[in-house]
Amino acid sequence: MSKVMTAAEAVAMIPDGAVVACSGFLLNCVPREIYHEIAQSFDATGHPANLTVIHSAGNGNRKDEGIVEFSKEGLITRYICGHFTSNVPMMELVDANKVKAYNYPQGVLCHCYRAMAAGVPGYLTKVGLNTFMDPREQGGRVNEVADDTFVTVEHVAGEEYLFYQLPKIDFALIRATSADENGNLTLEDEVAPTDVLDLAMAAKACGGKVIAQVKNYVDSSSIDRQTVAVPGSCIDAIVISQDPINFHRMTPASFYDPVLTGHYRTREIKMPGGAKLDAKKIIARRAAMELTPHAVVNLGIGIPELVANVANEEGIGDQVILTVEVGMIGGIPSGGGNFGSSYNAWCALPESSQFDYYNGGNLALASLGFMEVDQIGNVNASKVGSKVEGVGGFVDISQCTPICVFAGTMTAKGLKTHVEDGKIVIDQEGAAKKFKNTVGQISFSGKTSLEAGQKCLFVTERCVFQITEKGLTLIEVAPGIDIEKDIFDQMEFRPAVADDLKIMDARLFRDEPMGLKEIIGC
Repeated sequence: MSKVMTAAEAVAMIPDGAVVACSGFLLNCVPREIYHEIAQSFDATGHPANLTVIHSAGNGNRKDEGIVEFSKEGLITRYICGHFTSNVPMMELVDANKVKAYNYPQGVLCHCYRAMAAGVPGYLTKVGLNTFMDPREQGGRVNEVADDTFVTVEHVAGEEYLFYQLPKIDFALIRATSADENGNLTLEDEVAPTDVLDLAMAAKACGGKVIAQVKNYVDSSSIDRQTVAVPGSCIDAIVISQDPINFHRMTPASFYDPVLTGHYRTREIKMPGGAKLDAKKIIARRAAMELTPHAVVNLGIGIPELVANVANEEGIGDQVILTVEVGMIGGIPSGGGNFGSSYNAWCALPESSQFDYYNGGNLALASLGFMEVDQIGNVNASKVGSKVEGVGGFVDISQCTPICVFAGTMTAKGLKTHVEDGKIVIDQEGAAKKFKNTVGQISFSGKTSLEAGQKCLFVTERCVFQITEKGLTLIEVAPGIDIEKDIFDQMEFRPAVADDLKIMDARLFRDEPMGLKEIIGC
């Protein structure tokens, strides 16, 4: 019996109240044609309704494509995700308490799928301890109506762990490139395998069904078995995309790029360098000083991305092994509309395997952004006021990496600076303080970091802090900066000050190569 059906026929299989889990990272492996049909069906008939929707990574183009397309009141009544990906309609529903919303680490959700696939009731890990994932904090709940319990504290061999347990999956919505008549799926035109296999197997282990969107339907004799990513025994329905240019894009910026899929390599990709010396570049330069030769690194969005540019400019780009949480190791991560992919990557692992690698402490350094920091080093990187962005892979990465460098400006909203005579000059202070008495949400625990023996720095354009036994401690100050006016007065609390307070390296503030190769011993 053929498994091929239209998107409308596939969506008609989904009853009201079902638990629906969706694959993908941004638009990679995202079954958007099925999403579009869900929204149309709900608008026309009111069904399916009252769904619980789960996805591990940011799902969409950060604007108007992806989960956002069926984030409607009444359609989704419970939402469990790793990242909201600027899903404004869902953020509004969450803020108005019209949907029960939960935010868990991207890697944890991927590992929950794998546990379910193996018939294990949940996933036991230290990831999330003492953050807002911890039930003694918020248990991952992000609004008042969220009253379910998906995480508990357990003690094993005398140590504390968190135990995450997701609801059983009724339907998995996944995407591949090609399917044969047996339902075997291949991923040759996708950037990475993401969570497709784990999610399909999890749904089958729960007694659920798997609906796969593809753009090619081929004969089984034409498929090399080594390319099969998901076996046909896991697939219940195949939807062949009728408009792949719009609904089956590799990334928001590219319908298909054979270099980003790993079929070819290119020598034409050049990492940026030579940018003007400003506050952001100073911060990236100082963060880059924490690199070590052949370091395996994860860089967050924003200022942390510039660390790779600095390394390239300083001639050590080939000494740094860059990774992306979607599964990329090696190569040059792409930004903008191709974010999540890499040029000339060494490999693309399944997401669960990538987070195994991260959780095992194999990163040498992670440089990540921050929204708020408190006096013991707790970081909020997931919520501003009532606006929930989500943690994505932030918790998994920051908690499991021996050197963590949080990079960001001292203040926000209007900060203006310039560099003059080897000094940073504050022309206009930002209106928003980022170093606060209490953070809005704990995405990173200073207490847990200290207990784990991490080296944890907060690098700004004018100073550097470190988490110590004294709490957040000022360890470096930029030349020419007034500590009282430019640092302490811009914080809601007074930090500890290191006995051996240092002046930040003068080379950071000169518009010339700073000799990073010699600094880090390459």
